[in-house]
Amino acid sequence: MVAADLTPGEVASLTFSLPGELQPWEVRAVLRHRRGYHYGFEFLSLSGRQGSALKDYLQDLERSDTEQ
Repeated sequence: MVAADLTPGEVASLTFSLPGELQPWEVRAVLRHRRGYHYGFEFLSLSGRQGSALKDYLQDLERSDTEQ
């Protein structure tokens, strides 16, 4: 949930945790897409380990933007 009214192109500091991660991540990201309360961010400051962990996590998720 984003408690702000952001517009595409804005840079934000995000703090979040992935399941199984002990420490929350603090990353910088630029907003690339917004539809209502759905935001699409491009991460600017992920470490290599964070990028790998995020990729692994996302591969296991079911897409919500396609018809079933």
